[in-house]
Amino acid sequence: MTLRFPRPRGLLLLLSVLATGGPASASAPGDARATLDAHAGSSTSSAESGESTVNPHADSHARGMEGDAPRMDGPDTDALLSRVHVLERQGLLPRGPGWWDASRVADVEAGLAALPPAMRRFPGGALELVLHDESAPLGLGDGTPERPDWSEGRARFHLYRHQPSTDRRAMVRLSRLTDAEVERLWRRRAVVHAVVQRWDDALGWSRDARWRRLAGWLAPFERPLVWKEQARIHYAGAFSRALGQRSASLDLVTFAEELLVPVESLREDALGIDDRVRCQEFSKARAFAELVESSGLGALSWRAPCPAFDAWAELDLLSHFEVLLVAATGRQPESLFGHLLLRPVWREGPRVRGPTFERVVQLVALTGMEARGLGYVVKGMTGGYDTVFLTGTMGDLAHEALELEQRTIRRFHLRLTRGEEARMLERVWELERRGYLGYYFFTDNCATALLFLLNGVMEHGREVRAPGTLWVLPTATLDALARVEVLGKDGRAGPLLALVPDAFESTGDRAVRANAAREAALSSLEGKVEARWLARLRDLEGRLQSPEPEARREAYQELPALVRAVLGSAEEGARRSARELLHAYVAHAVRMERAAVDRAEGVRLRIERARLLTVKTALEGSAAAGIRERQRVFEREDVLQRKLAVLDRTTLFQQALATAPRRLPTPEELKALVRADRTEAAFAAATDAQGELNDGVLAEVDPTAFLAEDRRRKVEAESAWAASAMRDSGAARTVVSVGMDFPDVGGPRPVVSVRTAGMAEALGDARLHGFQSSSELRVLDGELSVEPRWGLPRLVSTDMTLVGYRTLQRDLPRFRESAWDSLGWGAEARVASDASRSLPYRATVQAEALVVVDEAERFSRFTALGIGGLAHVHWSDAMLTPAAGPRLSLAHRTGLPGFGASAVRVEAAYAPTWRVGDSHLTHEAAASLQMEWWLGRAGPFGVLLTPRAQVRWEGTLSPPVRHASRSASSSWWSGTTDRRLALGVEVR
Repeated sequence: MTLRFPRPRGLLLLLSVLATGGPASASAPGDARATLDAHAGSSTSSAESGESTVNPHADSHARGMEGDAPRMDGPDTDALLSRVHVLERQGLLPRGPGWWDASRVADVEAGLAALPPAMRRFPGGALELVLHDESAPLGLGDGTPERPDWSEGRARFHLYRHQPSTDRRAMVRLSRLTDAEVERLWRRRAVVHAVVQRWDDALGWSRDARWRRLAGWLAPFERPLVWKEQARIHYAGAFSRALGQRSASLDLVTFAEELLVPVESLREDALGIDDRVRCQEFSKARAFAELVESSGLGALSWRAPCPAFDAWAELDLLSHFEVLLVAATGRQPESLFGHLLLRPVWREGPRVRGPTFERVVQLVALTGMEARGLGYVVKGMTGGYDTVFLTGTMGDLAHEALELEQRTIRRFHLRLTRGEEARMLERVWELERRGYLGYYFFTDNCATALLFLLNGVMEHGREVRAPGTLWVLPTATLDALARVEVLGKDGRAGPLLALVPDAFESTGDRAVRANAAREAALSSLEGKVEARWLARLRDLEGRLQSPEPEARREAYQELPALVRAVLGSAEEGARRSARELLHAYVAHAVRMERAAVDRAEGVRLRIERARLLTVKTALEGSAAAGIRERQRVFEREDVLQRKLAVLDRTTLFQQALATAPRRLPTPEELKALVRADRTEAAFAAATDAQGELNDGVLAEVDPTAFLAEDRRRKVEAESAWAASAMRDSGAARTVVSVGMDFPDVGGPRPVVSVRTAGMAEALGDARLHGFQSSSELRVLDGELSVEPRWGLPRLVSTDMTLVGYRTLQRDLPRFRESAWDSLGWGAEARVASDASRSLPYRATVQAEALVVVDEAERFSRFTALGIGGLAHVHWSDAMLTPAAGPRLSLAHRTGLPGFGASAVRVEAAYAPTWRVGDSHLTHEAAASLQMEWWLGRAGPFGVLLTPRAQVRWEGTLSPPVRHASRSASSSWWSGTTDRRLALGVEVR
């Protein structure tokens, strides 16, 4: 049979690029016959002109092969030439002697057929596929001069003889394929790679936010210290192969390889259903399909039934998502910034799931069991750990946060559409397996991880930007979420985030509430039972409040008999009411004891950690080893489903303690361990007493009704507080003030002040997104005051608090082990300047203990006295003078009627200091009266008025001296006094 071509020189080139190969493939070219794209059809290929344009360095094997061409006889040869000619007409030009192989041509055809029909007509003109005799991993180039992937721009794509690769991600799902099948797979993927790269170059798919946000691709200089394009996810397993980590474009192209030519396309049983790319990479598959479809290139089938995910997600029962804020305790400054989590909430279905088995998504730095020292802090600030996405249970979270750390968890409803909720579950599934982000305490933490997760699922191009560049606070992130207006599932507009007034209470906070309820129950018993028995119960109550656990244990042992006697003394008509009050009293007493035993367990774990000499576990205790083990477990879904995937850090630590060698406890540690054991014994006695009474004289009380009523009161109180609280946190505040100064020298002068703060939350502040109202935090809180005049304004003063913290939170009496536990405390560091002083510049460090004289619930009203000390450094251009002395202070707040954020504050301080070189004390006193008046919110903006009066005096004290020439005498004090009246306005 003789073939006739319309252009003889085309046949000559075909003969020159074909070499002897294996038997012809039986596959037909049917699907490979696509119409030539207008871009390709308008150009003239080198095959048609008969002139080789192959670079001699890149394609030395494609030249001078005419003498190696086989005899062109037989039906198989004719069929192969016909199939190659079809590929040429579609714009794919095989180059190199290795293409004289029907199976290789079939792989090119299969790769092209894997694309949607419209994508087979790719832009950019003819595409040469140059096959080299040299070998390369996967048979693909790596972009180096020795193994180029492209040359002549995007005109030539280079392929090589296949050899195994060390790229674990590229090979991990290919274990069931034979070597020949692996080679064929990557040859087909090479065709997809080349064609999709052309489309991405033309249409810019990889520059689309829908794609870039999934791996967190950052452009150069998009963030500080980002010099080149890079992804926030740095785990190689999150990309289809290592090449995809180089750029967003290569990420998209290598993913298209895996999506369009999956492993199962070679053999159906080569990969389990749940390990297939369509069941592992939902977000990328959806994004790629949307990009293709929005470009008018057809629809892709990207989703398939995924048994493991579908059983885990339970989409038909999903109710909504919540953001959880693990609040600060008020006593532990290391926890004061809070921590964010995500909680999917499901409706009850056929399978009953208890509350402790509900799932939560933790966004945490995986630190292993490394010691909490200076190295731990440095690594946390410099990216030494990885942020991971852990799916845990509420039981684990409650044990760690609510019990051991005694931190209440505030809840916020996340208003998402039904589609976004489904995407959120898919994203959690993916990121738990492959989402590893660098952890930096200030900039890349749980808050930024939440935004990364959320922005990957939001529809219609919506995005929530991080509330800062150099510092991203969890509470400020809540502000940013609440400012986004969206349409919910019900079609109504509203903020993306809204408070759920039903926090998960820590056992410590529940004990505070129980303490008040227990006292109310005792008071309500008056008049219902005999006074002598009530007096004995009050005596016993005093013993139950003892800080000594042994004394409480003995009192609990006496409690059942006394409760029976008290109830027996009640008159018949009051007995039911008395029984319910006694039941409540006992229940609240046991709740307080539960808080005590949880605190004791936390102390025990801290001591045991300190006693460890080495920790020998499978993870070797290090964060890096933990990451490697976790990645290995999550690599294969069939392995994962047979292994517990939840990483319970507390349980892991306790398991390590069982076998790890450790030093003997110190005398103080031994004392604390003995106290913890006795506290546990007291709790056992309390529950024994409660069980005996509930099975006996209190059996008629409905415990379910008691719990329901208790929860109703809790939610009612939280709702009332939330209704009067400000929504925003104290992050990123700016206040502009105008007023008058009244100095000793000269007349009154106008003054304009600008106060900005990275964080400023005062004692008693009621903020939905803020910290505890018992705590005050100020970071980079500064005020600049100038005198306006013609020309440049004159600088009057500056005052900057670098960091300041105060807390009025104290332990309940039964938890106090020392006098310190009954006090609040505060500390701050600040710098200031005042042009009127002889030494205008000052740096101050101070600390104080706070005695709370009076307080109301949530510290809406309080009075506190401070006793402490300070150290100054005064300086000017010519000299520097240190100073130190004691400090006394007064802080008072009274809430105004109406809105709970409105209040009157009084602050006063007095400090006698001795300056180096002086023979006398310098006395300083300052006082301020400020009203905070919240005007409310108009649309997205809220307005806070802060009128303020302040006075400051600095000088010396000495007895008055009577002058002989006149009857008047000098005063006790001399010095300078500054007074200011100002009205500040803050708009949030």
